[in-house]
Amino acid sequence: MKKLIALLLITVLSITALCACSQNDNTQDENVTINIGYMQGPTGMGMAKLIHDNQSNGKYRFTKFEDAQLATAALLKGEIDVACLPTNNASIIYNTKNESVQVLALNCLNSLYLMTKSGTAISSINDLEGKTIYTISNGTPKLILKELLEKNNVNATIKTEAVINNDTKQLALPSDLASALIAGAADIALVPEPVATAVPLKLASMNKDHMYTVALNVGTEWEKVYENPVAMGCVLANKSFVAENKTAIDAFLTEYEASIAFMSNSENRDLAADYIVEASVLDAKGAAVKSLNNLGDAIAYVDGDKMKSILVDFYTAIGNSAIGGKLPNDEFYYKK
Repeated sequence: MKKLIALLLITVLSITALCACSQNDNTQDENVTINIGYMQGPTGMGMAKLIHDNQSNGKYRFTKFEDAQLATAALLKGEIDVACLPTNNASIIYNTKNESVQVLALNCLNSLYLMTKSGTAISSINDLEGKTIYTISNGTPKLILKELLEKNNVNATIKTEAVINNDTKQLALPSDLASALIAGAADIALVPEPVATAVPLKLASMNKDHMYTVALNVGTEWEKVYENPVAMGCVLANKSFVAENKTAIDAFLTEYEASIAFMSNSENRDLAADYIVEASVLDAKGAAVKSLNNLGDAIAYVDGDKMKSILVDFYTAIGNSAIGGKLPNDEFYYKK
């Protein structure tokens, strides 16, 4: 009888200890603060409502970065746990940094547009035959344009430098391309948001004698060739942080999806623009409204198997040299 009582006591104590450990683990996961990095432009737009709502609950700590390199460095140093980044950057980090990250979701599909200077008429990809197109040298725009031209058997010249005020300038960043367009240095250019919005607004305010308008939506042209859309932006996370805080990550993704749904809904356009300016994603409400109108359903949330399908197609199209040497393996793609 004494042995039975002792055995029962040990069992009760063991169950109590396990329950206590489980409660502590859950409490730790629920109370964790996720440090999130975002940038100006489309990859940060969907986050704006979540940033606004966080003012009252403080579950997340947000940091705005000026470019992808700074956000990447912070993620690798552990200064942030999650970052909004271009999709090719995500693959490069995974392939070159010991598979230390996971892609949680896509947050931006097509955000590229072919713009033409007043007096230049382009209505289809075929109209680019023999033309010169200016775009940025960094990132994926040049690769996307090259792929579209090849798939449509169009022979055109792609330039990533322009003559601005008698000086030849490298167009490394969107801001460099914007300067070239404001100076009128290109007749045709492949531009990302928010350049597609900012340049016409800037030219109008300066009363310049030239203007740029959107001639082609690159996403529309891409989907004539590929089943899946252009995958421009994603949310990437430190893999070890995800493993240790799955409940918190899944809760974040649920809230993030709701934020993107709100921001991309045209019925919320006015308030969404306020949130974008409030989060310093764009500087002016007028620009935010116009950019949201241009992007349409490009501000989107995609995760799981659909995310993987889109990314595999996109990575295959732009080539291994742009994604760190190879397609990421299955461990790269997170599932809730």
